[in-house]
Amino acid sequence: KPPMLLFSCAVSSAQAPASVPPNDWAHTVKLNNGVAMPLISLGTWQYSPAVAESTVRLGLSLGYNHIDAALDYKNQRSVGKALAEHDRASYFLTTKVPSRTSASSAFADTSKDLAADLEQLGLSYVDLMLVHFPPVGNTLHCAAMQEQWRALETFYRAKKARAIGVSNYCQSSLRCIARAANVTPAVNQIKYHIGMGPDPIGLRSYGDRLGIVTQAYSPLGDGTGELISGALVTGIGAKHNKSGAQVSLRWVVGHGVPVSTKSTSASLEAEDVPQGIHVPQPALERHVNPLSSAVFRCLHWIPLRCIHALLSVRCTVPSSRPDVGAFSSA
Repeated sequence: KPPMLLFSCAVSSAQAPASVPPNDWAHTVKLNNGVAMPLISLGTWQYSPAVAESTVRLGLSLGYNHIDAALDYKNQRSVGKALAEHDRASYFLTTKVPSRTSASSAFADTSKDLAADLEQLGLSYVDLMLVHFPPVGNTLHCAAMQEQWRALETFYRAKKARAIGVSNYCQSSLRCIARAANVTPAVNQIKYHIGMGPDPIGLRSYGDRLGIVTQAYSPLGDGTGELISGALVTGIGAKHNKSGAQVSLRWVVGHGVPVSTKSTSASLEAEDVPQGIHVPQPALERHVNPLSSAVFRCLHWIPLRCIHALLSVRCTVPSSRPDVGAFSSA
């Protein structure tokens, strides 16, 4: 998740009115267990402990009420210091645990990671706990994935998380845990931005059918300025006195997809979603960015259908693969 602009939550969607006051952070998405998740979250990936603390403190002072963290970010103690300055009910906290590959130890190891998240953050509960990614090999380690999900369900039943979900899971990952799950993941946090189309590899619509909210990270792409300063988005933005990044962010939110993004700049954190801007969705969806294809850290049921690249795996979803297992609502 590279550095990104942040913006106040002012969107036109089923969850929010078309016009709201600046810096109104109250818009939420209802998860499948009834929990209201704020639409915009402030990320902390790749920050040193000091930068993470100052960024979270700044974001909360500006009115952000959703912070995104992870055990693997190695800065949660500093995030917790900033959170400690605010009433616990005033913010929504998402964090994550890494994947596990051993079925015999996945439950115990994940339980330790869950406890470490709480200890490092200085909290008695989190609002949303995610499995950060499926293991390399994905469903080759299905039993371990199921045991890890069982640990999250136990954590959830103990009221240490208000909701649980996954990140970077594709259809085969979800089918795997569904065979043993008692609780449906509330969220699947995936890469989602212009150039991927509104339903990359059919994953968003698949989640919709299961009641799983798709949340976007990398809404401005990966390692490219095309969705910030490219001709298409800046051309649209110029017509409305908005930046190219605002157009790109508006495309994501315009599809009703919650966003996790990040910045250490006060001016960028306070930047608003453009109101009344016309974003020609078909033109944006046809826009092809060489780095914007649908890549998830997921290996499908036939391993040779996928190729490894930079710790990620690009997958082609087999159209004939039947769904296996069924989730029940939390």
